[in-house]
Amino acid sequence: MIDITAIKRTPEGRAGEVAELLLPKGVLEGREWCVGSIQGEPGRSLKVCVSGAKAGVWTDFAAGGDGGDLIDLWCAVKQLQLPEALEEIRAWLGLEKPQFEKREKAYRRPAKPSCTAPKSAVKDYLTGARKLSERAIAAYRIGEQGRTIVFPSLVDSELRFVKYRPIDDKRKMRVEPDCEPVLFGWQVIDRNAREVTICEGEIDAPSLFDYGFPALSVPFGGGKGEKQRWIEAEYERLLRFETIYLALDNDPEGEAAVEEIVARLGRHRCRRVILPHKDANDCLTAGIPEAEIRRCFETAATMDPPELVRAGQFTDDVIRLFWPVEGQRVGYTLPYGKVRDRLLFRPGEFSIWTGPSGHGKSQILSHAGVEWGNQGAKVCIASLEMAPPQFLRRMVKQAGNVDRPTEPFIRKIMGWMDEWLWTFNLVGKTGVQPLLDVFEYARCRYGCDVFVIDSLMRLGIGSEDYQGQEQAVFTLVNWTVEKGVHIHLVAHSRKADTKTGGTAPETEDIKGASEIGSNAFNILGVWRNRKLEDQIKQLSEKADRGDGSAASELDNARNMPPVILNIAKQRNGDWEGKCGLWFDNATYKYRSSQDSRFGVKYVSLDNGVEDAA
Repeated sequence: MIDITAIKRTPEGRAGEVAELLLPKGVLEGREWCVGSIQGEPGRSLKVCVSGAKAGVWTDFAAGGDGGDLIDLWCAVKQLQLPEALEEIRAWLGLEKPQFEKREKAYRRPAKPSCTAPKSAVKDYLTGARKLSERAIAAYRIGEQGRTIVFPSLVDSELRFVKYRPIDDKRKMRVEPDCEPVLFGWQVIDRNAREVTICEGEIDAPSLFDYGFPALSVPFGGGKGEKQRWIEAEYERLLRFETIYLALDNDPEGEAAVEEIVARLGRHRCRRVILPHKDANDCLTAGIPEAEIRRCFETAATMDPPELVRAGQFTDDVIRLFWPVEGQRVGYTLPYGKVRDRLLFRPGEFSIWTGPSGHGKSQILSHAGVEWGNQGAKVCIASLEMAPPQFLRRMVKQAGNVDRPTEPFIRKIMGWMDEWLWTFNLVGKTGVQPLLDVFEYARCRYGCDVFVIDSLMRLGIGSEDYQGQEQAVFTLVNWTVEKGVHIHLVAHSRKADTKTGGTAPETEDIKGASEIGSNAFNILGVWRNRKLEDQIKQLSEKADRGDGSAASELDNARNMPPVILNIAKQRNGDWEGKCGLWFDNATYKYRSSQDSRFGVKYVSLDNGVEDAA
């Protein structure tokens, strides 16, 4: 059934129609429907905005500025209280109550309890130990039956539920059986109120009343499930409240109750009140002042889904993207000048590296990994296609910028990489979850923020199992975003066109399910121009034999990049395009046209000892 928030929104789009319905003698002046007063006589003192951002807002200047929204106007003109006005508005809007086949449960009406107003032991307990005012005790119609407190729950002055609590042993609390489980304290709630407070105990409700917050108490305390079965009985009565403050106990049972209530009454209406002590009566007996309790209500948190965040909370993050703090990185870059300032691997993103087998994906990733370590990243590599000593050999050459480093130099480089590089020591196949379990440990214990998986085909998923591939990528992306790290996944491309020699892979060239590329933040295609390599080899052999024309052609061929890195997708970047790369066989490193040499030497001995053998 539609609650007051939906009823309030719906007529706002028909504000002119509602104004004319309620006040037919009015006239339209611009955006305002004007009449003399609530009585509806001609005039200009009462104005109803019928269009624009304030549609539905009205003010009666002749009555000292009274006003409100269209629901308030309906109440005022028809002299109805809020529940009755909402019923009329629902009917006018054509919002019928849902009809169910299930029969309503028959409840027993409890007999009027044999008790009196508190005047002896119960009064002493409530006013002394519990610090309740006599006004609050009377408002909630609390009774005394010997040394037992009687809590009657009334709805529209009719007794629906009774709870008995001995003051000497609250464990002997009992309720009238088979009665309708309703909230305690309805008689203190103004029928025109649009806000209400729900708490966890019958003594907490009058405690909040004494603080200036008339409250209702749940009948069965905290917890989930059956403990909150009162919601079924009270659901419709609570539809009239725009805001429901939940001041339940600050303990696990209270939180469980909040979770259940919010899920059923609506997150958009609920606010969680966190009190200075466990519950309202603890605050009252501890002498917490009213001003502090009022602050708790004013700062009550909305129960927004955790995924729903106001844009303003990201202000500092957006500023840092435009103006990074000096020395603080918002991601890692590649070591190639042409793309260094155009491509950023940010936290919480997922990149796919694709290309035909043997075209250098892993080698470029290895070179990039060394660069990321130099930039301050902590990297974890799962090279499921190559044993750690083999890919570390390649990284040593790239870090030292040398073909055959000496043993002392190898130890120096390995010591440097040991500070920022971890490996997943397995060659073969593994499942996504076992791999993420290890990554999770590396993230938590060592602070790893860059993860490399080489490759998708080694994650135990068949090449035709598109659903399995999709699920694997979803799992990896979700973990990446949740942990604020970056995963680089190698995924092979479809077979290249051998007739044309192929070209740099695009997004749709990734082998397998289309969701692989769809869910990536960045897609990088690597293509090796083997025809150019063969041409250079042939021209080089001719030039060695003294062929002058071959030497000239060789220079031209060598100016052509033998490797193309295609930035085919960059979801959060401003640039996509291709970058030509040249490869140095001695160091396994690459450079772009804007790099004068094959990168930097990341480590050196600096002691006069030769780096290379």
